[in-house]
Amino acid sequence: MKHDRLARINERVREELSAALYRVAPGEGADVGRVSIVAARVSPDLHNAIISVSILGDEGESHALMSWLRSHRADFQRYLADKVALKYTPVLDFRRTDAIAAGARVLGILDELAAEKSPEAEAADTPETEP
Repeated sequence: MKHDRLARINERVREELSAALYRVAPGEGADVGRVSIVAARVSPDLHNAIISVSILGDEGESHALMSWLRSHRADFQRYLADKVALKYTPVLDFRRTDAIAAGARVLGILDELAAEKSPEAEAADTPETEP
């Protein structure tokens, strides 16, 4: 039962932080459309949370957005405290992951494989009917 509760808390924290991207420090010029909150892992005692973040863009943009997230950590925690009723508001630790970029690479490879399939191979895959 404890595991189910923690899984629900993790998902709720992830959802609220995703929404908070557009509400925390608006107008600062951070391109938060490139940021995705992939997962949240809140500790069982609710004191800490590791937030997995995926950022699309080059290394420089990624570094700048991670700095922006970390500099506004307290703002995100305050937003979370207002939106999620928990005994403790966890201290957020933003960590970069390449989950979305890896998924995009896999989809690109699948598209390339589909494009390489020649019309002759497609014709050979379809059964011929005899009159």
